[in-house]
Amino acid sequence: MQNIPSPNPSLSSNAEVIKTEMDWIKAIISSRLETTSPSLYPFYQNITPVESMPECYYTKLVKQYQLGDADRLLLACAFIPHIMPGFFSEQFKANQLHNEELLGGVFNNRYQSYSPTLQTLLFLAGGTDVETCSLYESFYNRESVLLKEQIVNFKKYDNDTSNGRQKIVELSAEHASFLIYGQQPRPDFGKSFPATLISTALSWNHLVVHNSVRTELDRISHWSSKGQQLIEKTGGKINGSFPCLFYGPPGTGKTLAAQLLGSQLGVDVFKIDLSMVVSKYIGETEKNLSYLFDRAKNKNWILFFDEADSLFGKRTNISDAKDKWANLEMSYLLQRMEDHNGLTILATNYKSNLDEAMARRFQAQVYFGRPDKEQRMQLWQKLMPAPYQYPADINFEGLARYEITGAHIANAVKAACLEAEFKNTEQVDAQDLVDAISREFYKEGKRPPIL
Repeated sequence: MQNIPSPNPSLSSNAEVIKTEMDWIKAIISSRLETTSPSLYPFYQNITPVESMPECYYTKLVKQYQLGDADRLLLACAFIPHIMPGFFSEQFKANQLHNEELLGGVFNNRYQSYSPTLQTLLFLAGGTDVETCSLYESFYNRESVLLKEQIVNFKKYDNDTSNGRQKIVELSAEHASFLIYGQQPRPDFGKSFPATLISTALSWNHLVVHNSVRTELDRISHWSSKGQQLIEKTGGKINGSFPCLFYGPPGTGKTLAAQLLGSQLGVDVFKIDLSMVVSKYIGETEKNLSYLFDRAKNKNWILFFDEADSLFGKRTNISDAKDKWANLEMSYLLQRMEDHNGLTILATNYKSNLDEAMARRFQAQVYFGRPDKEQRMQLWQKLMPAPYQYPADINFEGLARYEITGAHIANAVKAACLEAEFKNTEQVDAQDLVDAISREFYKEGKRPPIL
């Protein structure tokens, strides 16, 4: 029989706080049964101050975003259905509140669950007082921290006939997991957040680049670790953005450098899929970018825009309306990078696609060139993973004569190790390496040189 895991103190404290919030919502519903006048029974009268709550995931989120009473109500209404789907329907039934026009909400007969809506929030906060409800509606639509940070969203309900008040209150999946299990809130990849979390098991020792590149990367690292201190010392005269440009041929280490910066700084690196951001419809690309940056606000993430050439258009050579809109989209992206409080990286194979005015907007520009012979020799020596080994008589100088990038070398090493594994050995065969190198040349439509 499987043993039941021992109680987690953090989860126990979390459960205690959630029960307190549920009791608060129950009290609000009971108050609304007695009177719908907000002045007689203000919804926040029984709220428990966060300072008196035990430390847990729920209170951590409340403190992090300094949530006021109205946002506390929104968070509770969004979260409670995740742990007790029948909570609201039971409360309304127990209190004999059946006026759907007042209550709002969407009832799911299949699951016997009730999803609160904006109308539900307004009824709990303001009863039937038109002025109070209008004030809270304005707050939720314009000022709510939870909605701005997209921790909670209003989901459109198809049968809404109440001028938008039947929008379902929906807690983001990543924050639901955080509030229940304490899992680090990270957005799910999809149309709403077209980005993938990337990381690497490699170290700075594996990034073989020119010394000038390492110097620039060190400067970027210095900003990420000391930038906030600089901002505070200057009273905000220096802003918190740090847009960077990584450029150079494919396979020269741009992505790896971004991953290593994330590892060194202990922050998440999200690689943006621009194919899901760029749209053929006018204004849609800017809308997608706006949503992306809003999600990343105050998150201490590195946003890595790889293969950004799809957004480039030379402003000095506009041939048609399509080029014009491409330039507007690129300008909008650069503007958002300049406004974003954090590290952003734009990677491209061709800096020439950027005109001088655009290029000047980057705080750092790092060129990743093709490795020279000495660097290729280092890459061959460093990229062979343990426990696999080269032949004792391997000629690294001979391997380094092949003018290929670090990515090609990594691919060749991987292919040779796979062949060794198939042969049930950890000794890599020299001929397998040569064959793998040849395939890398053929991939690019080139014949491998005879050395």
